[in-house]
Amino acid sequence: MQFQRFLAPAALLLLTTNLTGCSSMADAWENPTDYIPYFLQPYRADVHQGNLVTSEMVNQLEEGMTAAQVQFLLGVPLIRDQFHRYQWDYVYYLRRGNGEEQLRRLTVYFNDEDRVKSWTSDAMPDEEQADQLILGNIRNFAPKEDLPKDKAKKETSE
Repeated sequence: MQFQRFLAPAALLLLTTNLTGCSSMADAWENPTDYIPYFLQPYRADVHQGNLVTSEMVNQLEEGMTAAQVQFLLGVPLIRDQFHRYQWDYVYYLRRGNGEEQLRRLTVYFNDEDRVKSWTSDAMPDEEQADQLILGNIRNFAPKEDLPKDKAKKETSE
């Protein structure tokens, strides 16, 4: 008799605990990395793809440079589209192991004589910042505002 008196509250407590567990398990199923200790999570390497272009390289670009000079300075473009013959795209993509993504783009436009007409650029890191980004010592960079006025105008044109 005494056992039956405690059976109803115990069953109610067990039921409440189980239902609470279902909602927390649903959240754990959607975001498993939030519930797994860091040392048990698999290692995810940083992924670097594309052309690493620095602010110093962009500063050396000049109107009237030949395509060969641009390729010597910046390297082979990641995208050389056959439908946009007079446009070269230098794209750099970085995905950190924790899922953070960075995308930087430089587009160089040529005239009919294959000479630089203009270019557009995202903010680029300097040499030191680029090295630190690759090594993982810094997560992001703060662009430096030391561009000459004529260079800054070229970067935002078109």
